[in-house]
Amino acid sequence: MDTAKYRDLFVSETREHLVNLNRALLALEKSPGDPALLDEVFRSMHTIKGMAASIGQDLVAELTHQAESLLDRMRKRQMPVAAAQIDLMLEALDFLEAAVDAIGRDQSPDRKMAEQAGEIIRKMEALDAAAARAEPAAAASASGCDFTRITPLKLPGDAIYKIRVLLEQDIALKSARAFLALHILEQMGKVAYTVPERHDLEAERFDRGFSIFLVSKPVSQETLEQSIACSEIEDIQIEEVREETTEEAIERKTVGAFLQLAQERPRDIKVSVQRLDALMNLVGEMLVWRDRLKQLITGVEDPAVHDGVDKIAKITADLQHEVLAARLVPMAEIFDRFPRVVRDAAKVLSKEIDFKVEGRELEMDRSILQMLAEPLVHLLRNAVDHGVETAEKRRASGKPQAGTIRLAAGKLKDQVVITVEDDGRGLNLEAIRRKAVERGLTTPERAASLTESQLSDFIAMPGFSTAEKVTEVSGRGVGLDVVKNKVEAMGGSLRIESRPGAGTRFLVTAPLSLAIIRTLLVGVEGDCFSIPLSQVRETVEVRPDDVKTLQGRPLFLFRRKAIPLFHLGRALGRTKGEPRMSGPAVVVERQDGEAALLIDRMLGQQEIVVKPLSGLVKQARAFSGATISREGRPMLIVDVNNLAV
Repeated sequence: MDTAKYRDLFVSETREHLVNLNRALLALEKSPGDPALLDEVFRSMHTIKGMAASIGQDLVAELTHQAESLLDRMRKRQMPVAAAQIDLMLEALDFLEAAVDAIGRDQSPDRKMAEQAGEIIRKMEALDAAAARAEPAAAASASGCDFTRITPLKLPGDAIYKIRVLLEQDIALKSARAFLALHILEQMGKVAYTVPERHDLEAERFDRGFSIFLVSKPVSQETLEQSIACSEIEDIQIEEVREETTEEAIERKTVGAFLQLAQERPRDIKVSVQRLDALMNLVGEMLVWRDRLKQLITGVEDPAVHDGVDKIAKITADLQHEVLAARLVPMAEIFDRFPRVVRDAAKVLSKEIDFKVEGRELEMDRSILQMLAEPLVHLLRNAVDHGVETAEKRRASGKPQAGTIRLAAGKLKDQVVITVEDDGRGLNLEAIRRKAVERGLTTPERAASLTESQLSDFIAMPGFSTAEKVTEVSGRGVGLDVVKNKVEAMGGSLRIESRPGAGTRFLVTAPLSLAIIRTLLVGVEGDCFSIPLSQVRETVEVRPDDVKTLQGRPLFLFRRKAIPLFHLGRALGRTKGEPRMSGPAVVVERQDGEAALLIDRMLGQQEIVVKPLSGLVKQARAFSGATISREGRPMLIVDVNNLAV
């Protein structure tokens, strides 16, 4: 057996189930009585157990088996769906995620993980035993009718009744009251069995409830209830049980199962990310050679050659579209993990959070989505810890006791914009101003004139924190700088907006795809560079009359406002001496606003394959990647957010 193949399949399938389990358990915490959610959690846990056992992962199989037993009790209402049960299930999920990661690395769970699993299993066994002791009657009655004990007593025309009796709290001589009800019902028909059994009723090994299964001639439920009703019985529930015929059972188990299989027949197959990456690289090479081929036939007059190249170009474009579509996954792939992040952080900090998620269905490249996961976790924890106030402070401010955190995703041209927003206290601008001066990041005079936007930028600097004390969630001066660096590394940006007393909003902008992007080609000092079109506002011609100077810095009057103007050759270290400040320019959208880049010439547009930087070029922050031009020469991709101006 190809163990590596089945191991990889187990890891892939189990990770999907764990994401689903996290989502379903958090929903179950809010709706404890929802049977559909319980069934969903049970099925996922059952599936993981079966897969783990099939590849010899006994520790995972044992833990999921015990979790399955608890879930089965909850489904049968033998155990409440309470905070203790949800917390324990989430603790089990944390272990399973760590175990699956280890298995994915072809490592067996170590001794520490085995001890952790053992502790979780012991907790589950304790809950299971407590439920068995506390409510044996409910446990048995929920299992349904045992027709093997009923059918031999049933004559043609007889009916079957399930009579559920709940005695008053703290009643004396429970067994006497139970046997009195039994005696009365035996006068009306045949008692097939009781739940719990008669000897348990006699020994009073039950809480307050018990069930009696009666076979008798048809009688009204009102008559049955009146016959055993008394002051010591709190509630009586009666239902007539219809016995399933042999033909009905066969039809249900065969035809029904066949229809279900037909409906659930998978129409998708799983493809590894590595194969998609390899396919994308091949498509990228085809794009390069498509453009190269168009360049080579410029002087060819034969129409057939041009028709053939056009056909190849169309096929390549169609293939590119399909491969890109295959790489797209919904935001839900990471968004569904975040309710758990917010829930756990809120629990540690004893805060109430109403977490809202929008844009789960928006699709983007899988690799970028995975790169966004960690920065978004930082932002959400930060919102719970530093954004939302405690319940006491919110009430004092006239706000609802529960704070609101909103996570939303939307599309803007070739980019995705993700918003993390809270309705908390907002940024303490004076504290930021004071801390910036204390750390020597600015002078007191300069700090006094900084705008809200400029002050907000300080909190994304390494080690910058205004937190008075360290918490388990954040406050160590680590986080927002990591977010900013990771987002910018993928060609995105981070913007911070805040309203004192009303909340803070973080806007993360990232490209929808890193593999193939559309760019504007520009010439500078004889070299060709590309600028992602998603960062290009428009191209313009800068005239000398449109250039003004403020505090020694040139500004370009663009659409009735002044924006920074600088020469791309100077910013890239290509231009020596004083560059001219007029001519063709590209207006780009930087993290700090619009700016105009003067260039030597426009060279058109091109779809390019982004390749990672290596060697010394990797250290140059002005570039985000490299590619091949249509002439077959290497070309660098400019990162407008990291240009030194």
